[in-house]
Amino acid sequence: MLYIFHVDTGTMMTFDMNMALESVSQLQLVIDNAWRIPVDKQVLLVSGGESLDPNARVCSYSAGTDTNPIYLFSKSVIESTNPPTPSIDPGADYDLKEQVEASSNMPAMYSTVVARAQLAQQFCELAKEQTKICEKLVHDQHLQQQGWAAVVANLEDITAEFKVRSERFQLSFKQYMDMRASYLEFLQNFNNDLKTLSKIPILPALQMNSEFIVENSTSVDRIIEASTVATSHTEKNITLLQWISAADNQSSLDQVAEQCSRGLEQLDGRVIESLCSEVRTALDSANNSQMKEVKGLGDRLYGLEQLMCESKRYVQEQSDLAQAFLQNQNRASNLGDTSILPDLCASHRRQLLVMLENHQRLRDIRRRCTRAKEELSVNLYHRLKWIMYVENLILETDHKLMIYHESLKRLRRHVEIIQQIHLAPAMYLNAVAEVVRRRAFSQAFLLWASELACHILTIHNDEVTRRKDFQTQFEGHFLNSLFPGMDDLPPSFATQAPSIFDSRLPKLTSEDIEKLKSELPELTQNISMPDVSGITQFFFVKSLGKEDKSDERGVEEKLVQAVSDAGLASNLDRGLLKPTDSEPFLSAHAGLPHLKDLDKGCESETDTEEFEKVGQSPLELQFECKNVTTISPRPSTVDAATLTEDNLSSSKMESEKLKSLVLQMAVLAREAMSQLRAELSDLRTQFSSELGCVHTHCTDVTANWETMIKENELKQREALQRLTVDHELEQSDLKKLIQCKVEEIQSLRSENQCLEKTLDKNREENRTQKDEYERLLQQSEIRCEELMKRVEEISEEKEKAVKEVKDDLTKEYKAEMESIRSRFKLFTLKDRSPSDSSLEKIDHNVIDVTKHMEIVQQVRDDLDMEKDKAVNEAVLQEKARWESKLEQELTQSRIRNEQEKQVLFNEAMRRVVDEKEKQIDCLREREASLNLECIKYKNTIQQLTESENDSNNSLLMERVEALERDKTQLETQLCVERSKRVSDIAHDLTASVAVYEGKCDAATSPTRMRDKLTHSQTTLIQAGKINIASCSTGDPVLVVWDAVYQNYVILQESSVLYFLHSDCVETLGLKPAAHDTQRKLYSTAEVVDKEYCHARKAENRYHVPKGTKFYRIKVKPLPHSKDLMRSQHQCSIHTAVASSTAVAAVAAPVMSQSQSTEQTSSVILSTMPTVESQSVPTSPTKESNMSSTPIPPTQQ
Repeated sequence: MLYIFHVDTGTMMTFDMNMALESVSQLQLVIDNAWRIPVDKQVLLVSGGESLDPNARVCSYSAGTDTNPIYLFSKSVIESTNPPTPSIDPGADYDLKEQVEASSNMPAMYSTVVARAQLAQQFCELAKEQTKICEKLVHDQHLQQQGWAAVVANLEDITAEFKVRSERFQLSFKQYMDMRASYLEFLQNFNNDLKTLSKIPILPALQMNSEFIVENSTSVDRIIEASTVATSHTEKNITLLQWISAADNQSSLDQVAEQCSRGLEQLDGRVIESLCSEVRTALDSANNSQMKEVKGLGDRLYGLEQLMCESKRYVQEQSDLAQAFLQNQNRASNLGDTSILPDLCASHRRQLLVMLENHQRLRDIRRRCTRAKEELSVNLYHRLKWIMYVENLILETDHKLMIYHESLKRLRRHVEIIQQIHLAPAMYLNAVAEVVRRRAFSQAFLLWASELACHILTIHNDEVTRRKDFQTQFEGHFLNSLFPGMDDLPPSFATQAPSIFDSRLPKLTSEDIEKLKSELPELTQNISMPDVSGITQFFFVKSLGKEDKSDERGVEEKLVQAVSDAGLASNLDRGLLKPTDSEPFLSAHAGLPHLKDLDKGCESETDTEEFEKVGQSPLELQFECKNVTTISPRPSTVDAATLTEDNLSSSKMESEKLKSLVLQMAVLAREAMSQLRAELSDLRTQFSSELGCVHTHCTDVTANWETMIKENELKQREALQRLTVDHELEQSDLKKLIQCKVEEIQSLRSENQCLEKTLDKNREENRTQKDEYERLLQQSEIRCEELMKRVEEISEEKEKAVKEVKDDLTKEYKAEMESIRSRFKLFTLKDRSPSDSSLEKIDHNVIDVTKHMEIVQQVRDDLDMEKDKAVNEAVLQEKARWESKLEQELTQSRIRNEQEKQVLFNEAMRRVVDEKEKQIDCLREREASLNLECIKYKNTIQQLTESENDSNNSLLMERVEALERDKTQLETQLCVERSKRVSDIAHDLTASVAVYEGKCDAATSPTRMRDKLTHSQTTLIQAGKINIASCSTGDPVLVVWDAVYQNYVILQESSVLYFLHSDCVETLGLKPAAHDTQRKLYSTAEVVDKEYCHARKAENRYHVPKGTKFYRIKVKPLPHSKDLMRSQHQCSIHTAVASSTAVAAVAAPVMSQSQSTEQTSSVILSTMPTVESQSVPTSPTKESNMSSTPIPPTQQ
């Protein structure tokens, strides 16, 4: 999200992050639509006081986050007469006093406990909400303070810029005041300068030029366009004033003079004094420290922070009390004992009063925070009005300075025009004299240099020819060894004539100068005229000094003749070298002493490198051809005099031939020139047409190039902006993640404290319940013994009573039976015709006996039923009583087990919290370093985006790539740090719970393995041929069969297991795990590679518990391992039986112990599945059936 903070009302605005890629003007439109703040009334600032440019992108500024937002100010709010209403979240503000009083009056029942627990939860929720609102209010005030700091910084920047501009203006005005007297003097002489210009004529040679460009010597961007003077002008002599008027009429010159006069009158010392006083007033207003600094704001914010700490303490207390209410409710629900409710309700009543008092304090803290924000908003409102007043004052003063500065610049430009008009006569005459001097020098120099090049070329060619001729004769002779260096040739020096220069100068002569002297004697007195005769005489003496002195022609005539013979007559001005009466030509050097000195002083100049080869001479090829054809072989032995005479004669002949050749070349040159002129005219037309096409093409290419550059810059900026935004988003996500972790740790600490308190209470209750249980158990045992004795006595008494009743009934029955028998005998002894009375008596006796038997049987049945019923009732009563006791014991056992589990869990969580705190400290340090790197990258990106030079495109691309690589590297490092952190936490949890991983039992210890080694194996280890201390690449190791894990292992003195890779079993000649017959128990090998693995399944090929970490080793056979393998084969059978028997006996308890430990660890680790899933990567290995995963090198 993009965060914008409205400082006036203390409101945080959030917008979509895509707005960061839009322009600032687009963001202002969105703010206008969402918050009804007009665009022209919006002021957007960032930290540091920088104002946002409407044409720039939002993401080009390092702002827009929740901790560093963009600060918004509304001019309409500041300009209003009433202070703004601050933005305050109303939230839920309830007074629970009545509910507490109503709850206090409730009876001591379980429903009362439930209602009070719910009320305590409501207190807790309201406390959290109140604290959240208070934190937002305090955070808004911090942001308002930062926004005010940004406004003050912006004002200081504006003040500094205004101060610099005012100082610059004062310096410029001071320079103007120093030159004001000279400006007035120029203005006073303006009319006299115009009169002087009207007297100065434009020379005819200058009238031939059709275009004149007059540039302003002090203003580069002001160019006076060329004015065209027609060659067919009616007047013969045009004055300099008329020429100036053709380019700029007289009225405009008068207007310039009038403007200068008005400007000089207006801009005087009083203006600068008034402006300086206004500048001082504005600066004094801006430097008011009492308005800039909000006194006491820091102390108030510190006090608010203290209130926030106090509110957090209250929230923690409310949360603890609410948790205690819930625990008491659960305990009362579980026990079901109503006798504890009065005491519990009384305790709850007191706790509710404490919570109500805390609630009132939190409400008071919220009211204080709200009042503080309102007061700060009103204070900032008045200070922002002062800021607007000061900035408007600075703006008005700055506008005045700008207006006067522009007037001053315009006045200077006009005065410079007046100054140029004042200096125009002298400059005109100096330019004419300079042109005459240059033309005289260039013509004399070209003539002298051309003749000198011809002579030197002739001498050089002759010398080279002579040397070559002699060398052809002397080469191969036996005397050649006596004269070394005979094959050297003289270097070419000044053999080519220089190219023509000063050909575009006007055709001005000394006569023009004399004409100006005659017409303007008052102007030419202070101007030094060029000494043309001295220049020409020097070159004439040098070129003609060696000729025949009997030639009485003048030097000028000889020069004209030589130039005509050389074909350079078209470039020679005959009037320039015409002898005058005032400067007659002297044939002897006696009349020109200055030329003698000049000749002596410059004698060696022909030998210097001043006139080196400038261009190719047109006579070079002709000279070479002549030398080849005219020079004849000379005798090899001649004296010096003969050689000198021959050289002179040959030089004269060659010079004459050269003159003829030059004349012929002149004719050819004229014809070629005519053809060249025609071709040149055609080329001009063609060039003009092609130039138009090229110009249009160039404009198209330039436009395309500019568009392409702009697109490239936009793409680069967008890429940089995206990178910046992504980096800031990742940084904000990382901060949020760290904040969440910190909050989780705090919540865990609070829960841990609650759990510790609950644990202490449970311990005390368990102790009391245990004592009560033991007492009840003893009483129940005594009662049970008494009951058993009572049952035995009752059973004995019952048996006695039954026996007595049975005996009595038997006696009565026997007596009655005897009486009946006797009566029956008596009856049988009498007659067979008994009377009716006797029959009735017999029937009555029979009936009595039957009833008696029935009564006896019924009594027996009743006694049996009473006995069974009494026994059953006693058994049921004892059974119910013992079942209730058993249920209580089971409940107490469950509670005790849960408490023990909680203790274990608290210990594990305490370790995790400690490790997390260490990790968070490391991450904070890492975050600080990353923030520094981000700031550095942001500065680099800012510097890159500010430069808009086309030549830096490649550097920008390289920088972007480097930043992308750095970003990728940082992301990689961050991922590695996260994985390390998670793996370390998981490792610590596993180490604190799964104890079996760090232990080594008797069956798998290296000592047990070494005890079972043969004598030869022990000898190899003692000799150092087998390494048992490390298992690195290249180490010789011993591979041993381990019956516990049913795999081959590497013998090492370490608690970590080293298993042999399955691919290396066949390589060492060992049997796989499935072949039990004739298995080789050990072998020697060399380590090739190793992998760190983690068992993900309980059932795996290595028979290790789930979660075990071990190494899987790849090896190759040693060259000398055959002897060991042979001895191994001999003792393999005997050792296999003993080994398998011993290991099988030890493996069973070890596996059972591992399984029990694994169950214990799984119970505790089940609460943290995320750590387990992140500790080891779940990518499959090369072998699909293997239940272990190699750990990357970064997690080892």
